[in-house]
Amino acid sequence: MNNREWLVRETDKAVCERISAECGLLPLTAKILYNRGITEKEEIKTFLDRDSMPLYDPFLLKDMDKAVARINEAIDKKQRICIYGDYDVDGVTSTVMLYLYLCSRGVECEYFIPERISEGYGLSQPVIEKMKGRVDLIITVDTGVTAVAEADFAKENGIDMVITDHHSCREMLPNAVAVVNPHREDSVYPFRNLAGVGVVFKLLCALEGSTERILELYADIIAVGTVADVMPIIDENRRITGIGLNKLAETENMGLLALMRRAGIVKYGKRVKKVTSATVGYVLAPRINAAGRIACASRAVELLLTKDERQADIIAEELCEINKLRQATEQKIYEQAVEIIESSFKDDRFLVLSYDGWHQGVIGVVASKIAERYSRPCILFSLDGDTAKGSGRSIKGFSLMDALSSCGELLLEYGGHELAAGLSIERGKIDEFRARLNEYATPILRESATAVPIEIECEAQFSELTEKGIDELLRLEPFGLSNPQPVLVIREVSIHDIVPLSQGKHVRFRIAGNENGRNYSLNAVCFGSAFDSFAYCDGDICDIVFTADINEFMGSRAPQLFVKEIRLSESERARLSDCESKFAMLAAGNGYENSEKDIPDLADFRNIFRFIRRESLHEGRCISLTSSVRTLNKDFGIDVTLCKFKIILEVLSEQKLISLEYRENGNGVFVKMMHSNGKINIDESPLLRTVRSGRQG
Repeated sequence: MNNREWLVRETDKAVCERISAECGLLPLTAKILYNRGITEKEEIKTFLDRDSMPLYDPFLLKDMDKAVARINEAIDKKQRICIYGDYDVDGVTSTVMLYLYLCSRGVECEYFIPERISEGYGLSQPVIEKMKGRVDLIITVDTGVTAVAEADFAKENGIDMVITDHHSCREMLPNAVAVVNPHREDSVYPFRNLAGVGVVFKLLCALEGSTERILELYADIIAVGTVADVMPIIDENRRITGIGLNKLAETENMGLLALMRRAGIVKYGKRVKKVTSATVGYVLAPRINAAGRIACASRAVELLLTKDERQADIIAEELCEINKLRQATEQKIYEQAVEIIESSFKDDRFLVLSYDGWHQGVIGVVASKIAERYSRPCILFSLDGDTAKGSGRSIKGFSLMDALSSCGELLLEYGGHELAAGLSIERGKIDEFRARLNEYATPILRESATAVPIEIECEAQFSELTEKGIDELLRLEPFGLSNPQPVLVIREVSIHDIVPLSQGKHVRFRIAGNENGRNYSLNAVCFGSAFDSFAYCDGDICDIVFTADINEFMGSRAPQLFVKEIRLSESERARLSDCESKFAMLAAGNGYENSEKDIPDLADFRNIFRFIRRESLHEGRCISLTSSVRTLNKDFGIDVTLCKFKIILEVLSEQKLISLEYRENGNGVFVKMMHSNGKINIDESPLLRTVRSGRQG
């Protein structure tokens, strides 16, 4: 957890003090707003009061009038409509919302979402052909803006098409009745970053003639799609999502409610956990998305459409199981990919991996994890016969599309953007493709790859992390892209009471410190850090990077930190580094000035051995070198230096009185007492004799 560079943003002290004074905000909140570029009193007021954020006229979107006219015509003439969606959460929620609305208007309506593996992304002529004679109008949601040939094909077969999408447009738009997309070059719509479900929302507002009514009906569904598609939660999206999350917390949608029950957000008919954008992004969205990745996205649509509680519960359970399968599949592919890299491609600048049978639905997620782990662009191919379908992810500052374009003639097809792409290639060309990409990437990524740094908003103090202080920070919700949850750092805190969570998958502990003569203590949770391999011990002095929240349980509220990174404090690392240097010198038989104080005598061994026995290490336990020395000095009155303590442990280990297993930070060490047969003479230790030979005054 502690290999990345920590970058703390700089703030303008004078500006932050002005924000705090003018708006009556705490200094910590003022710093966060400064980092968001929100510094003037009126814009701060608007930002914090989400209800004053804008909701734009839907008819500012190009072709909205044409789309509304054609759909109203279909409604009036009792024509048949098919909604053509996408298999991700944005596509699913868009499909559900439009289907519910059209059905409420008496439309004979159906929907179609392609199956990811067999049918692929976007509109398909064979599917459209099956609709001939059965459907009068196709409305696309979250897809279709590049479907030029498909729109022509539909027209030739007597089917009109209204396209709603939010993806990048090409030079030529499809010849449809209407193409509603805020990314059109001729768009005058004030906000371009609507999700697909956001574009459908604007369509329904135009059809209904009331934005308030559509929000009242579907705000929870809109919020789920917008957050899941990682849209910037600013401007119009901020207001829509804020309203939607409030509605989601009290949702009447049977499917969403069943999913929240299965995920532990709702128990015994009551919400027991706060509903935030994180709830959507990390709890609900993966379960909905899993249907499209592993099984069929239509199942997720059925969940959100059903009005039967029992049916909703059955499908929700099914999606949770599919999500578990998705997680297991991702983990297996990830482990295989890491093994391939370590054995064959560790020195490559651009990682290109292929394997028979890798699941196409999850290789993009795995490629993202690999790119983050190795700080290199990565493409994973799933091999199937003579062809391979791949998904790539890049790192900041390296354009994946430019790289693919440099050897595009080797590919059957490709598309995407700077950081993500999909592609296909003939199996036999993968090795040449890998070589060409590495040739292209080497001069760009000439320096050795380093881990992506973690960006920190500012330093925090215990006195700022009160219930009041965190509540004020949470006024910045909903969080998401362009308005992330504030990442903070607190320094020189001691950690205590470390306990495992979820069968040891996570760790919880308490941090403590003194500020201006007052003692403070806060609870912290470290998700994804296994208890058995946790590198820190009770009493360690650490710096911690975290996000802050309020833990609400059974009517009580308390601040809680969610740890993102942890490392020994600078002072502790300096002590440890000094100890390692001295130990290395003494272990080599070399002394240094005042080295006498670091060389143990028999009394030192007796004291430390008694300490080990007193600490009940017969079963083994992780202890901290630095913390143990503080305890020995302060609580037991034993005068021992850090270097002396390490020498004693190493000698005892050498003599098989204890076993040692160091944690990755070099300070935590798992110590276990061994069964000894017979008397051992410490003075006969080769290490101790070498150490003593280097004694200098």
